[in-house]
Amino acid sequence: MTKLFFVFVLIFFGLSTTISAQDEPIIEEEEGEEVIDFSNLVQTTENKAYCSSKIVGQLPVKLFSIGYDYQAGHPFEPGSFSPSGSAAPNDIENTRGLRLGINYPVISKNSFVLNLGFNYMESNYVFSNAATGMDNPLTQALDNNGLRSTGFTATAFKPINSRKFLIFQFGATLNGDYTFSDFQPIRYTRYSGAAIYGIKPNDRKMWGFGVSRTYLGGSLNYLPVYYMLYTAPSKKWGLELLLPARFNYRRNINAKNMLLAGWEIEGNTYRIQNDENQYNLPFNDIELRRSELRLRLAWEHALSPQFWFNVQAGYRYNWSFDADRGDFFRPFVDDTPFLAENILGNTAYVNFSISWVSP
Repeated sequence: MTKLFFVFVLIFFGLSTTISAQDEPIIEEEEGEEVIDFSNLVQTTENKAYCSSKIVGQLPVKLFSIGYDYQAGHPFEPGSFSPSGSAAPNDIENTRGLRLGINYPVISKNSFVLNLGFNYMESNYVFSNAATGMDNPLTQALDNNGLRSTGFTATAFKPINSRKFLIFQFGATLNGDYTFSDFQPIRYTRYSGAAIYGIKPNDRKMWGFGVSRTYLGGSLNYLPVYYMLYTAPSKKWGLELLLPARFNYRRNINAKNMLLAGWEIEGNTYRIQNDENQYNLPFNDIELRRSELRLRLAWEHALSPQFWFNVQAGYRYNWSFDADRGDFFRPFVDDTPFLAENILGNTAYVNFSISWVSP
């Protein structure tokens, strides 16, 4: 059988060589055949090229994420809401909570991309000593309900041409010590936004400048922003940043594993509700200005093409955990005293999440 197979192979190659060696027959044109000159054809519509919102090698775009955040024990010394008052310190054994994130493209065209998002995060505080009615009002509020943030976002990516683009983002969040059974009134919604003009010179880099209305510092502020996605020519490392909010150095190990090192700022203003004078606060419009800097290392791993696992660990540095009245613009250079100044210790933290990513 093997000999017969080799015979057929030799015959096949012999015939192929003989056929290819023969002169091709001359094909005569039929009389009256019309010859079309394609050089005279004119394009009726103009095809315009647009740059995309992604670069090669970047982190996968997360459409849906669910995670859990845990902070180790740290000291807490609440400030008094009255000049002559005092408050007893009460250490926090841990802070933990669920995190959800949705960022889905409802419009995805070459000329325009619109993502709508939903975000939820909670911080539940476990104190060394359970709070009583004699404790500081803020200690009672944190011990009873913790802090929650529920928000909606809209992000638009508008390419101008193959090299230039615009990014617009709008956010609305409800932040406070509310529960779902006792939800916070909509009038306490806080709004944020950003606008960026950018350039994409190639498929490995895009960058831009812009302005933002933000609460990341705890209070309302207006800040310049710098945006960049970059992957090195070797495709082994890159940078992903939106300064001053976050910075990531990315190490691409392979298609399924990435390592990150950098920081992220988390912050917002949280209403402390005092309905029916439950905490005996001097005012009913007190808000907690919470802001923290997270220095971290992270590992991104593909469980499958659609699902990625993330674990990050690092150090949480407290920037602000003070109380003010209402919502107003407070620039970073403003040294006006807060209504109550609290001391929150720094600590280690860890965060786990699973994400469904864009293909």
